[in-house]
Amino acid sequence: VHGFSASGWMILAVVQAQLLRRPRHRRLHHVLGYGAIALALVVVASGLEMLRIMVARPEAPLLDFVFFYIDLTALALFVLFLALAVAAARRRDIALHLRLIACTAILPLEAALERVAGNSFPALVPNYTIALQVSLVTLELLLASLILLELRYGRLRWPFPVLLGYYLVSHASMYPVASSEWFHAFAAAYVALLS
Repeated sequence: VHGFSASGWMILAVVQAQLLRRPRHRRLHHVLGYGAIALALVVVASGLEMLRIMVARPEAPLLDFVFFYIDLTALALFVLFLALAVAAARRRDIALHLRLIACTAILPLEAALERVAGNSFPALVPNYTIALQVSLVTLELLLASLILLELRYGRLRWPFPVLLGYYLVSHASMYPVASSEWFHAFAAAYVALLS
Protein backbone atom coordinates (compact mmCIF):
# COMPACT_ATOMS: atom_id res chain seq x y z
CA VAL A 1 0.00 0.00 0.00
CA HIS A 2 2.76 2.44 0.92
CA GLY A 3 4.73 1.97 -2.30
CA PHE A 4 1.63 2.38 -4.45
CA SER A 5 0.37 5.42 -2.55
CA ALA A 6 3.80 7.12 -2.59
CA SER A 7 4.13 6.42 -6.32
CA GLY A 8 0.64 7.77 -6.84
CA TRP A 9 1.57 10.91 -4.93
CA MET A 10 4.60 11.56 -7.14
CA ILE A 11 2.53 11.02 -10.30
CA LEU A 12 -0.29 13.20 -8.97
CA ALA A 13 2.15 16.07 -8.32
CA VAL A 14 3.23 16.00 -11.96
CA VAL A 15 -0.37 15.81 -13.21
CA GLN A 16 -1.40 18.67 -10.93
CA ALA A 17 1.44 20.86 -12.17
CA GLN A 18 0.35 20.25 -15.75
CA LEU A 19 -3.28 21.07 -14.91
CA LEU A 20 -2.25 24.31 -13.24
CA ARG A 21 -0.48 25.43 -16.42
CA ARG A 22 -3.77 25.34 -18.33
CA PRO A 23 -6.31 27.90 -17.08
CA ARG A 24 -9.30 25.87 -18.27
CA HIS A 25 -8.18 22.94 -16.07
CA ARG A 26 -7.77 24.87 -12.84
CA ARG A 27 -11.11 23.66 -11.48
CA LEU A 28 -10.00 20.06 -11.99
CA HIS A 29 -6.71 20.96 -10.29
CA HIS A 30 -8.66 22.16 -7.23
CA VAL A 31 -10.89 19.06 -7.13
CA LEU A 32 -7.89 16.73 -7.41
CA GLY A 33 -6.09 18.81 -4.79
CA TYR A 34 -8.81 18.16 -2.23
CA GLY A 35 -8.81 14.48 -3.15
CA ALA A 36 -5.04 14.42 -2.80
CA ILE A 37 -5.41 15.02 0.92
CA ALA A 38 -6.91 11.52 1.24
CA LEU A 39 -3.99 10.07 -0.72
CA ALA A 40 -1.54 11.97 1.51
CA LEU A 41 -3.19 10.43 4.58
CA VAL A 42 -2.67 6.97 3.08
CA VAL A 43 0.98 7.78 2.30
CA VAL A 44 1.60 8.87 5.89
CA ALA A 45 -0.42 6.15 7.65
CA SER A 46 1.06 3.35 5.54
CA GLY A 47 4.53 4.86 5.93
CA LEU A 48 4.19 4.91 9.71
CA GLU A 49 3.11 1.26 9.66
CA MET A 50 6.05 0.28 7.42
CA LEU A 51 8.40 1.96 9.87
CA ARG A 52 6.87 0.05 12.77
CA ILE A 53 7.34 -3.24 10.96
CA MET A 54 10.91 -2.30 10.03
CA VAL A 55 12.17 -1.86 13.60
CA ALA A 56 9.81 -4.26 15.41
CA ARG A 57 12.04 -7.28 14.82
CA PRO A 58 14.03 -8.20 17.94
CA GLU A 59 17.35 -8.23 16.08
CA ALA A 60 16.73 -5.51 13.51
CA PRO A 61 19.99 -4.63 11.72
CA LEU A 62 21.51 -1.17 11.96
CA LEU A 63 20.42 -0.40 8.41
CA ASP A 64 16.76 -0.74 9.48
CA PHE A 65 17.33 1.96 12.10
CA VAL A 66 19.02 4.15 9.46
CA PHE A 67 15.94 3.80 7.23
CA PHE A 68 13.69 4.39 10.25
CA TYR A 69 15.52 7.67 10.93
CA ILE A 70 15.52 8.84 7.31
CA ASP A 71 11.93 7.78 6.60
CA LEU A 72 10.38 9.04 9.84
CA THR A 73 11.93 12.48 9.44
CA ALA A 74 10.95 12.50 5.75
CA LEU A 75 7.33 11.70 6.66
CA ALA A 76 7.32 14.56 9.17
CA LEU A 77 8.72 16.89 6.53
CA PHE A 78 6.17 15.61 4.00
CA VAL A 79 3.33 16.57 6.36
CA LEU A 80 4.88 19.96 7.12
CA PHE A 81 5.51 20.81 3.45
CA LEU A 82 2.00 19.69 2.49
CA ALA A 83 0.39 21.82 5.22
CA LEU A 84 2.49 24.81 4.16
CA ALA A 85 1.60 24.18 0.49
CA VAL A 86 -2.11 24.27 1.31
CA ALA A 87 -1.61 27.49 3.29
CA ALA A 88 0.37 29.03 0.40
CA ALA A 89 -2.40 28.13 -2.06
CA ARG A 90 -4.99 29.73 0.19
CA ARG A 91 -2.86 32.91 0.27
CA ARG A 92 -2.60 32.69 -3.55
CA ASP A 93 1.20 32.34 -3.34
CA ILE A 94 1.23 29.86 -6.21
CA ALA A 95 5.01 29.97 -6.71
CA LEU A 96 5.58 28.85 -3.11
CA HIS A 97 2.73 26.31 -3.36
CA LEU A 98 4.35 24.70 -6.42
CA ARG A 99 7.76 24.45 -4.80
CA LEU A 100 6.35 22.94 -1.61
CA ILE A 101 4.34 20.36 -3.55
CA ALA A 102 7.46 19.57 -5.58
CA CYS A 103 9.26 18.92 -2.30
CA THR A 104 6.51 16.53 -1.19
CA ALA A 105 7.04 14.66 -4.47
CA ILE A 106 10.84 14.62 -4.07
CA LEU A 107 10.71 13.10 -0.58
CA PRO A 108 9.31 9.70 -1.70
CA LEU A 109 11.93 9.56 -4.47
CA GLU A 110 14.53 8.43 -1.92
CA ALA A 111 13.02 4.94 -1.65
CA ALA A 112 12.19 4.77 -5.36
CA LEU A 113 15.75 5.68 -6.35
CA GLU A 114 17.14 2.98 -4.04
CA ARG A 115 15.09 0.34 -5.80
CA VAL A 116 15.84 1.65 -9.29
CA ALA A 117 19.58 1.79 -8.58
CA GLY A 118 19.67 -1.69 -7.05
CA ASN A 119 17.54 -3.30 -9.75
CA SER A 120 19.08 -1.49 -12.71
CA PHE A 121 22.74 -1.70 -11.69
CA PRO A 122 23.11 -4.74 -9.40
CA ALA A 123 26.86 -4.99 -10.01
CA LEU A 124 27.38 -1.35 -8.97
CA VAL A 125 24.66 -1.24 -6.30
CA PRO A 126 24.70 -4.71 -4.72
CA ASN A 127 22.92 -3.84 -1.45
CA TYR A 128 20.67 -1.32 0.29
CA THR A 129 23.56 0.38 2.07
CA ILE A 130 25.02 1.47 -1.26
CA ALA A 131 21.56 2.09 -2.75
CA LEU A 132 20.80 4.52 0.08
CA GLN A 133 24.04 6.42 -0.58
CA VAL A 134 23.29 6.58 -4.31
CA SER A 135 19.76 7.77 -3.62
CA LEU A 136 20.79 10.50 -1.17
CA VAL A 137 23.60 11.82 -3.39
CA THR A 138 21.21 11.85 -6.37
CA LEU A 139 18.63 13.84 -4.42
CA GLU A 140 21.27 16.25 -3.13
CA LEU A 141 22.49 16.85 -6.69
CA LEU A 142 18.90 17.26 -7.94
CA LEU A 143 18.14 19.86 -5.28
CA ALA A 144 21.43 21.69 -5.84
CA SER A 145 20.53 21.83 -9.55
CA LEU A 146 17.06 23.19 -8.79
CA ILE A 147 18.56 25.83 -6.52
CA LEU A 148 21.07 26.86 -9.20
CA LEU A 149 18.27 27.13 -11.77
CA GLU A 150 16.22 29.28 -9.42
CA LEU A 151 19.22 31.49 -8.72
CA ARG A 152 19.90 31.84 -12.44
CA TYR A 153 16.36 33.05 -13.06
CA GLY A 154 16.28 35.20 -9.93
CA ARG A 155 13.40 33.43 -8.23
CA LEU A 156 14.91 31.40 -5.40
CA ARG A 157 12.46 30.58 -2.62
CA TRP A 158 13.19 28.69 0.60
CA PRO A 159 11.73 25.14 0.05
CA PHE A 160 14.51 23.68 -2.13
CA PRO A 161 17.36 24.99 0.08
CA VAL A 162 15.57 23.68 3.19
CA LEU A 163 15.06 20.26 1.63
CA LEU A 164 18.69 20.15 0.49
CA GLY A 165 19.75 21.07 4.04
CA TYR A 166 17.56 18.28 5.39
CA TYR A 167 19.19 15.72 3.09
CA LEU A 168 22.72 16.92 3.86
CA VAL A 169 22.11 16.80 7.63
CA SER A 170 20.34 13.43 7.40
CA HIS A 171 23.11 12.02 5.25
CA ALA A 172 25.80 13.16 7.65
CA SER A 173 23.96 12.11 10.82
CA MET A 174 22.15 8.90 9.83
CA TYR A 175 24.69 6.39 11.13
CA PRO A 176 25.57 8.21 14.38
CA VAL A 177 21.87 8.69 15.18
CA ALA A 178 20.79 5.20 14.10
CA SER A 179 23.48 3.53 16.19
CA SER A 180 22.79 5.52 19.36
CA GLU A 181 21.12 3.96 22.39
CA TRP A 182 18.63 6.81 22.75
CA PHE A 183 17.44 6.30 19.17
CA HIS A 184 16.98 2.56 19.70
CA ALA A 185 14.96 3.38 22.81
CA PHE A 186 12.91 5.86 20.79
CA ALA A 187 12.30 3.21 18.09
CA ALA A 188 11.19 0.72 20.75
CA ALA A 189 8.78 3.29 22.19
CA TYR A 190 7.48 4.00 18.68
CA VAL A 191 6.82 0.28 18.09
CA ALA A 192 5.11 -0.06 21.49
CA LEU A 193 2.96 2.99 20.78
CA LEU A 194 1.74 1.66 17.43
CA SER A 195 1.39 -2.01 18.44
